Amino acid sequence: MKLKFFSFSLVILSIFGCGKDDKKDTSALIEGSFAGSSYFVIDAGDLVRSESQIKGSGSIVFKSPLASTDAKTNYNLTFSLEDGGSVELVAQSDGSLNKGVSVILTRAGTALNASLKADDVTTEVKVLSGISAAGVVTISIDVHNDESPTHILLWNGTADDFAEDAALLNSEADAETPGQGKSTAWGLVLAKATLTSATLSDPKFVE
Repeated sequence: MKLKFFSFSLVILSIFGCGKDDKKDTSALIEGSFAGSSYFVIDAGDLVRSESQIKGSGSIVFKSPLASTDAKTNYNLTFSLEDGGSVELVAQSDGSLNKGVSVILTRAGTALNASLKADDVTTEVKVLSGISAAGVVTISIDVHNDESPTHILLWNGTADDFAEDAALLNSEADAETPGQGKSTAWGLVLAKATLTSATLSDPKFVE
């Protein structure tokens, strides 16, 4: 049993790194798999988890890190929200979802609102036009952490135009990201949400 625990601890450290101030109680971590991607549960909350969906309130961090601290990545999320619920994408964070940059998507009636967060500062919300939050929503998010502050763009994930001027939110024009992600992990914080897809790809917009 001691050997098994030691091996598991080494896996955690190799994925996220472990500085003097970032050590975790690895014995408390729960593993899971979603759509073929493995993750650790940061906050179990009331999450109901399966391979095909994650439902409820809580947070997870995916085990596969991003390529680098200055990565440019597209995140495609499909989810539904109860009224007042939210999905927060945390990108370029540490293994505890700290020191990252966030995109927070919140339902208010049928409206889907978006705000950005970094360095404990959150921007004002912007209503994403043309999207009803009353049903299943797909959002495509570019996070360009090679820029300072981080350049973030949001599009309707079902659209086929990912030009900068087609973005529903562009942090260079709407609400500047209040900082930059500091590391290479990524994950999700759910509140009264049902997540059915979360995929990564190359950025949709390249300057």
